[in-house]
Amino acid sequence: MLDNPEIYREIDPGDMAGLLTAFPTQLPEGRKIAISVDLSGIDSSKVTNIVVCGMGGSAIGGDLVRAYTIDRLGTPIHINRDYNLPSFVGKNSLVIGSSYSGNTEETLFCFNEAGVRGAQRIAITTGGKLAEIAEGNGIPLIKLPPGLPPRAALGYSFSPILTIFEALGFIPNQDYALNETVESLIAGAESYGLNRPTERNEAKKLANKLQGKLPLIYSDDWHFNTVAVRFRGQINENSKQLAYSAVLPENNHNELVGWKNLGAPADRFIAIYLTDKDIHPKVRFRMELFGETQSGLGVETVWLNSNGESLLARMFSLIQLGDWTSYYLAILNREDPKPVKAIDKLKAALEKFEGK
Repeated sequence: MLDNPEIYREIDPGDMAGLLTAFPTQLPEGRKIAISVDLSGIDSSKVTNIVVCGMGGSAIGGDLVRAYTIDRLGTPIHINRDYNLPSFVGKNSLVIGSSYSGNTEETLFCFNEAGVRGAQRIAITTGGKLAEIAEGNGIPLIKLPPGLPPRAALGYSFSPILTIFEALGFIPNQDYALNETVESLIAGAESYGLNRPTERNEAKKLANKLQGKLPLIYSDDWHFNTVAVRFRGQINENSKQLAYSAVLPENNHNELVGWKNLGAPADRFIAIYLTDKDIHPKVRFRMELFGETQSGLGVETVWLNSNGESLLARMFSLIQLGDWTSYYLAILNREDPKPVKAIDKLKAALEKFEGK
């Protein structure tokens, strides 16, 4: 089925495949946009904490920056996915509002509250109310190209934040890692693209394995936790299929015990392990033991290894594989990968909500 070109025209009229193919260009384009923005009004010497406010596809970019810089960023960073801000946010905070549409209500609530508390602010958006707030208050505005589903704009939500951190002196220059990552993603788009037959296409092969199953995605809790969340979210939104993610070693302190009583046939699950050459040896050992436990119960396990020299390239290698896999899984499920009608329905209902 996945090697039939006609099926893509039928099920993917919005050309999500084209967006996945063009994705590598977003990293350098997002970086170029961020570099052009005047950040002279931001005093980084006063910043003792950083908060990125966003939801869904707009939040994942900040979360990836957090995961990527966790062992090099000396300033604490918090990803805020809610209507409320933590009490520590104040005049020594840098708050980045990230909303692709510019109208995400949770983000707007927090961005406005950050202003009330005297925090320094930066906005990342295509327009909407967030852009209006930024332009009306002299707040640095990183204006992104419009017209994409937020989850398909990951490069635009990621590279501007990384570039901001460089410009403000929070992290060293990332040109080498970004250049390698872009080159790797270009090659990956060829390897996972529609014209690559299933027998030589790892994304198509994995999608065939996942159809009709509950994917259980596992990673470490250091650099790849957000990669696992992205993998899960893409299956949810693109494939319209449930998926689950968890991290080790935490998993071994709770979920491990729950495998005594599966509650469903073992062949309904499939375990996916995201691994990397620099993963902590004890975490790898735990993964292997946990995988043996699952295999012993009849659960299929799949091990996906990152590729690349730099950490950034390795992280995005697994993100890209997950994105393409979720796309092909959508095709197998005969689901248009682009619309998210359930989310649209929820937003419409929220507009009529009259409570606090």
